[in-house]
Amino acid sequence: MNVRTRSVALAVWTGMLLTPLFFAGVALATPARPEMRAPELAAMFLWMAAAVAGLGIVMSRVLPRRIGPRGEGASREATAFVRLLAAWAILEGAALFPLVAYLITGNPLLFLVAACAIAAHVSLFPGEQRWASLAAQPLPSGGPKGRMVR
Repeated sequence: MNVRTRSVALAVWTGMLLTPLFFAGVALATPARPEMRAPELAAMFLWMAAAVAGLGIVMSRVLPRRIGPRGEGASREATAFVRLLAAWAILEGAALFPLVAYLITGNPLLFLVAACAIAAHVSLFPGEQRWASLAAQPLPSGGPKGRMVR
């Protein structure tokens, strides 16, 4: 990974990681008025948030590998970046849903669910090894022209 691509990837990873963290701070600092809360929905939203976070974690590991390079001129670095970006976006949404549910219900267990998605995001740090594992590898000679293997 070249220096420019690495700095862009780190900036995007950091920004997408900080978004749910800042939103959690806002949710804690500005609680909704008690009459605006719906505590009777707490159990339903807890299960929904757990499902969203769990599915998001699985999807962030499975779906990006299905993204292939587009066109003959697609670079390995571009493919790796797009794959990581897709995984980060899935996890950002999976972390934000429980925080929005907290604003509705006031259930503090939802922060634990959001923390799971945030931890999964942290585990996708764009290091050299992860970058290499997500970069598309060209087929050995003799393969169809323009086709890539993941």
